[in-house]
Amino acid sequence: MLTFDPLYDDTILATQEQTVQVQTPTQELSVGFVKDEIPVGEFVIMTPAAVQALVDDDIHVMMQHGFSQGSRYTDADYADVGVEFVDDFYLLASMARVLVKFMPFTPEQIALMKEEQIIFSTQDAAALDKAYVQSLIDKKITALAMNFIRDAKDNPVVDRILTETLSVTALNIALSNFLLPLVAELAGNSRFRFALQKRPALMESVYCYGGEVCHKEVADLLGFPYRDIVSLCWDLN
Repeated sequence: MLTFDPLYDDTILATQEQTVQVQTPTQELSVGFVKDEIPVGEFVIMTPAAVQALVDDDIHVMMQHGFSQGSRYTDADYADVGVEFVDDFYLLASMARVLVKFMPFTPEQIALMKEEQIIFSTQDAAALDKAYVQSLIDKKITALAMNFIRDAKDNPVVDRILTETLSVTALNIALSNFLLPLVAELAGNSRFRFALQKRPALMESVYCYGGEVCHKEVADLLGFPYRDIVSLCWDLN
């Protein structure tokens, strides 16, 4: 069981891997890990040990071959902990409730996603264009950017991990410690708002939900109406 809040504690940089448990409904819930088009370095955002925690919590974990390209982990390491490999992106998107990737999803990948898909990656608000965001709106895709989440000192957590962690092994573990409870909540709750209730920091990362733009910077940069995620997920009246 995860015993600390990784968003507000320096233990996100610790080298001891954590596990997490969420309450899952009886129906199968799933997550698909998508490989980046170009290897991003020697690190991975989810180690086999972290993936094992998802599998142990009855979450169906799928992955494209080569997800860990450039790192010391192999496809066999992930297969050993119960990952199902699905290389065709359209098939993976059709099967997985949540898609996770480090680099932003491409417009071509967005076009292949199903309605109301949940996607979790990094994102550059300044680099987004109107057509890209409009495609998310049209499909009512829930889009979250892991690098939008900030710690108690208002520092982006992912950027901090990437710049302050000295060894690749520590980096892999720190990223997994940070992302595992977030991915577990997204994949392990039948309703998105339940995940937000369990992990409120996720609200910082949401930039599109239910056909609305709910990140102020993105809305202002591209000229979309802004809707607060709280007002979209809860009836406050």
